[in-house]
Amino acid sequence: KFGRLVVRPDSGDPATIVCEVITILLEQFKEDVKVTSTGHKVLPPYIRILQGDGVDWESIPKILEKLDQAKIAADNVGFGSGGSLLQKLNRDTFKCAFKCAEIVVNGQPRDVFKDPITDKGKASKKGRLTLQKVEESGDLSPDDVYKPRQGEDGVPGGTGFLHYSPCRKFVTIASGKGDASKDILEFVYRNGELTKDQTLDEIRKRADIPDGPFTATVP
Repeated sequence: KFGRLVVRPDSGDPATIVCEVITILLEQFKEDVKVTSTGHKVLPPYIRILQGDGVDWESIPKILEKLDQAKIAADNVGFGSGGSLLQKLNRDTFKCAFKCAEIVVNGQPRDVFKDPITDKGKASKKGRLTLQKVEESGDLSPDDVYKPRQGEDGVPGGTGFLHYSPCRKFVTIASGKGDASKDILEFVYRNGELTKDQTLDEIRKRADIPDGPFTATVP
């Protein structure tokens, strides 16, 4: 029965990544690769590429141009885009992302993290995390401050487990090395159950800025 595997690349320069991924697939499935009348290579119908990262009206022509230069047919790739077609305000604007940090295998916890070589900004924190006030966290060694991976041959996930806030008043302690009793974060939703109900007014006040629209006194 006919089916299709769709490969979705992520991170890095879109034009470069798309071209490199398709080049790899063309080699791996070369026995079924076709060549068009214009001399461009086409993957077999059971595999295609979907590029959704960094896609907008400016990047699509650059991707297609690079494919053309490599004699790769445009039919190999489809494009997906959301916020980039509008104001381009999304979760990446404030670097907001939710990622798995720890798993348990045979009763033993293991650190999980993301650290793509092509985008250092997407590196995530490792293991069980606690958010603590620096003043309540005892002696924290400068040697344990997180340092990103240094080059492709560097330590995956970087080194160190202390992630300070810009104001240096708070610190996220990774890899299960924090003190759970001093964790500022609270469970709100766990295992399918809402453990802490909050009103919209409470959330608005917490998210507001000084004299902002939700807390400003109306004369």
